[in-house]
Amino acid sequence: MPVEPKIAATVVLLRERVPDPEFDDDCEFEVFMVKRHGNARFMSGHHVFPGGGIEAQDITHESRVRLIGPDKDILCIVKEVCNEPSDLWIIAIRELFEETGILIATKDKEHLIELNNENSVKFKNYQDQLQKDQETMTNVLTKENLYYAANHLKYFGRLITPKISPIRFDTQFFLCKFPQNQNINLFGDELTEGLWGSPRELIKLFRKEKIKIIFPQYTTLKRLKKFKTIEDAFSNSKNGFKIVQVEDFRF
Repeated sequence: MPVEPKIAATVVLLRERVPDPEFDDDCEFEVFMVKRHGNARFMSGHHVFPGGGIEAQDITHESRVRLIGPDKDILCIVKEVCNEPSDLWIIAIRELFEETGILIATKDKEHLIELNNENSVKFKNYQDQLQKDQETMTNVLTKENLYYAANHLKYFGRLITPKISPIRFDTQFFLCKFPQNQNINLFGDELTEGLWGSPRELIKLFRKEKIKIIFPQYTTLKRLKKFKTIEDAFSNSKNGFKIVQVEDFRF
């Protein structure tokens, strides 16, 4: 009997870059990946996009009322994933903050919060408390009068771990532009390093066996390789993805 896949979400952070002629690469953006700890239960030593599985706090009324801006068209498309599709954006934003310290939250529905010298220590403490299950993401946002900024995430697709896997996830992929007024702070218990590179550069590292990735990351990078700018990727985020179960993660 196959294991029931756990609902999960992952965020593909993008930032602008200067094209590198040495790689024959005119891509104007790069992608962020994190390396999972070598003793991790799932995908140890692999480079992945920040993310994780659904938690009890993600599906509360308090969390849902603090979510603003999800794409209504996409909500209709992913309604088969879970009872309340808006929960997927909550999972993505919470996991991104827990793992990297990047907070996709807003007070005015337009501008993301700035994490600066005045509040960076406070939010670092919040991140630590979340990692130790001493606090919830929604409580943090409520205290700071913030909202999950779903409008800053672009839905990019869905992949389900094969039935033969002992650990399975039904993962939703989101694109997000890296907020320049925030700094990455990795969760050291699970992640050992971060890596930026254009989609083409990351694929080359994989093919040269310098990094390990699996099919969901590989196919996401292949799709992103088609775009030259972040704007291109965002505007075409609804094109080309299929909501299917992947039976085989071989390349």
